[in-house]
Amino acid sequence: MPDYSLQLLIDEKDLPVIKGAGQYITLAKPVNSNSPNVIWLSVDPFSSTEVSWQEQYGIYASTTAVQQGATITKLSETGIPAQDGAYYTLSASAVFTGPYFNESVPAGTWAAQNSVPYSQYQSLTFGLSQSALVNQKPINRKPLSAASVLANQSIEMTPFTNIYVWLQAVFSSETIISRIIGKYTIARFGNGVNNITLKYEPNLGVFVPYTNGQFQRESSLVTLNLPLVA
Repeated sequence: MPDYSLQLLIDEKDLPVIKGAGQYITLAKPVNSNSPNVIWLSVDPFSSTEVSWQEQYGIYASTTAVQQGATITKLSETGIPAQDGAYYTLSASAVFTGPYFNESVPAGTWAAQNSVPYSQYQSLTFGLSQSALVNQKPINRKPLSAASVLANQSIEMTPFTNIYVWLQAVFSSETIISRIIGKYTIARFGNGVNNITLKYEPNLGVFVPYTNGQFQRESSLVTLNLPLVA
């Protein structure tokens, strides 16, 4: 069973406007920081979209440089679920081995060692990946994060359960971003919160908590980011 579920609603009168603008429901999750740097899911909007997932992760490596707008192409990856509280090694043949347990890697953290020789690649991009169900359709092993790791160095990755949600028309899934441009909503899962429902509020330009047929501007589970200037 999925650990978490996010239901995203759009009024039928607003849906043609969003589709006409070529915009997609976009989701991202932060890893190691308060701000995500990879678009996890870019979803064609419907009047009701349900995204569900388990807190299970894989580790990937890529030759894609960490730069704005780059689409991640994986070089190698572990299976999902990879083991937290342990580390994996990317060998000279670009194959992950492990897990290897080390007390220095805490529970809830995934780690990897880049053992590809410097003569082959001076650095590689590492990150976490995660699968989801979008309206019950499997979306497998999409990258969540991206960070450059030099040859013979390692990385630790600690994911958050917060989901960033917004509409945009530029980037697809697996795209590296330097920041989220414009307005967005943060849905805060965990600590007993497994299900959240949001609805698009066109007067604000973001998804807002929606309960019992009514918008809720304030909620301890959701933060609205509404900058005056994008």
